[in-house]
Amino acid sequence: MIKPFSILDTRSKQWQERKRWWINTYNIQSELGRENTQSRARFWEDNTVSIFDATLCEKMYEWFCPEEGRVLDPFAGGSVRGIVATEMGYIYNGIDLSDEQIEANKKQSSKPNWIQGDSEWVIDSIQNKTQDFVFTCPPYYDLEKYTDNPADLSNMDEDSFDKKYYSILRKAAEKLKDNRFFAVVVSEVREQSTTGNYKIGKYKGLVWKTIRACEEAGLHFYNDMILFNSQHQASRVVDTYFERNRKVASVHQNILVFVKGNPDIATESIVNGDTFKCVVDGKSYRSFREAAIDISPNELVASEVERRCRSTKSKYKDWQIIGEETNPTIKYEIDGVPFENPKQVADKLGISESEARNYFESNNPVYRHWKKVERNDISYDEMNELQLRSKIKIHLPIIECEGIQFCSLKEAGEHFGCSDERIRQKLKDDKHPSYIYLF
Repeated sequence: MIKPFSILDTRSKQWQERKRWWINTYNIQSELGRENTQSRARFWEDNTVSIFDATLCEKMYEWFCPEEGRVLDPFAGGSVRGIVATEMGYIYNGIDLSDEQIEANKKQSSKPNWIQGDSEWVIDSIQNKTQDFVFTCPPYYDLEKYTDNPADLSNMDEDSFDKKYYSILRKAAEKLKDNRFFAVVVSEVREQSTTGNYKIGKYKGLVWKTIRACEEAGLHFYNDMILFNSQHQASRVVDTYFERNRKVASVHQNILVFVKGNPDIATESIVNGDTFKCVVDGKSYRSFREAAIDISPNELVASEVERRCRSTKSKYKDWQIIGEETNPTIKYEIDGVPFENPKQVADKLGISESEARNYFESNNPVYRHWKKVERNDISYDEMNELQLRSKIKIHLPIIECEGIQFCSLKEAGEHFGCSDERIRQKLKDDKHPSYIYLF
């Protein structure tokens, strides 16, 4: 198994076997469409043009892109990145300036969305925040010249290249969803050594310029991996280069990985895909951990999110596990109106919580409609609706006298201008049938 270490060795047996499998299984010929490319490089396998590594494509998609995600490649070049992406089930959008290159790619596979045009402008046809992964490899200045088109980066001087390159990376970052990864494969490139108008062959700084451009676009520099290539071609010139002016032969490329947003949440998308675990305040999350990070990373942890989601308390009614939604635990009722606790009752009726508790414990018949129960057969919305629309009486009448209901003997006596005892006598006397107990 190829592990995500900071150095990826393309010379290993496993890497090479996987690369051959991709090329042979899908007949990938990424060099097609670039027959007229002019190359100053002499380290590539075919000694003419660079061929992107299929195994690297596979691992980058596997490591950094959600399943069935959308991949944006603003410097598509040959067919390999598009073919590997679509055969792995991803949706690939690859942009290239060359008509010839796009047509050659289409002949190899029609599954990728091959887009012909100047990436700086046609990328605008893609909506912002719709892509799940940006994976690309730009021209290395004029190391290879692909076309005669003045808009081709490989035909530009360094300053013009940098300006256009920055613009394309910025726009690609805008297309990326939040909490997603962005990867660029680059290598340092030397200016050509010349004797007239002497140039020393120093690096142009493509690696650090890429980092700066992406950070200016709002991305965070997150991983730097080294792609260790074959030394076969470089070994032919290493002695000459070094003895002449102490230049070392390059046998690696940099894989610069950036993140837009939170890498933990981005990882949740890769690991859990579109399987959602819980809902908090109407927003779905793939895991309790993702919810904790998104809601309050400095205060919440996954276990606390799970506890709240499993709670039956009203204050957590908007914290739910998908497929295991909870109902409130009704422990109190007043005349059939459900409540979870005395505090809810106190807030509803404008009394103290201690008064509410006392009424539920009281044996006084005026509180006979205050009952303790144990049920969870209604939803939070149903409970809230019943509480909202119901007019709750704190006291119920205990007697009826001449068609009038009273909550106490004293109240009835005051109404009729007699003593409490006289009311009690009439309630007991059959001669006064309009005086009755209501409980």
